[in-house]
Amino acid sequence: MKVLITGIASGIGQATANKFLENNHIVYGIDVQTIESKENLYTYKVDITDETSLINIKQELLNNNVTFDIIINVAGIHKMASLIEEDYSTLKRLIDINLLGTMLVNKTFHSLLKKDGRIIIVTSEVAPLDPMPFNGLYNVSKTALDSYSQALRQELNLIGQKVITIRPGAIKTPLANNSLEDTKRLQEQTILYKKQSHKFYNLVSKFMGIPIEPIKIGKLIYKAGISKNPKLIYQKNRNLGLMLLNILPKRFQCFIIKGLLK
Repeated sequence: MKVLITGIASGIGQATANKFLENNHIVYGIDVQTIESKENLYTYKVDITDETSLINIKQELLNNNVTFDIIINVAGIHKMASLIEEDYSTLKRLIDINLLGTMLVNKTFHSLLKKDGRIIIVTSEVAPLDPMPFNGLYNVSKTALDSYSQALRQELNLIGQKVITIRPGAIKTPLANNSLEDTKRLQEQTILYKKQSHKFYNLVSKFMGIPIEPIKIGKLIYKAGISKNPKLIYQKNRNLGLMLLNILPKRFQCFIIKGLLK
């Protein structure tokens, strides 16, 4: 089996690649960081929003008659931000990577996917939930990505290919660690939300959930990749507090969150 994985340098992408390699599959990896190739692992240093570079990789693969059984989309970034105060370049960069980059990867490499192949897209546990303040930019990108995943499933289902969505909760990855650092940065830079951002940091520290090791998601993705009849959506390590909050009417959610950050 041959698989293409984005975001292979660390976290979920790296754990997923290792799981496929352990089971003697061939992995092609894409990341903005340099990763050395080794037996059964072929890597490319490229930004997933760089269409020209992706097309060049595709041409190289075509020249070598490479086809994929699975395309696995993991690459993504996180940012705590005030939707009103954050600069436009930051807003655009996150949407470009988390949403448009994934769409571009699938569009570019789909012609190399086997007729009975499948695409796996990693979104987030927050994708189907109402957003929290200061996590809205990330939430918007992952909700849109999740919607794209469902739409792509409908289209590729018509030609016999599967699309599977993975919604992980808190994971011990650089992305998760950066969320707390981003919240500190927000405290320093915000003008509108000085008091609220300080309380939000304490709230996130206490209630972000207990992160699990990336390998647990890697194993889940591997299972979704090899199962004859995989689920359409897999969820792992969901935050009970966020789930319960989301059950409440939206007006109550606003009331509670405002009270906690008052």
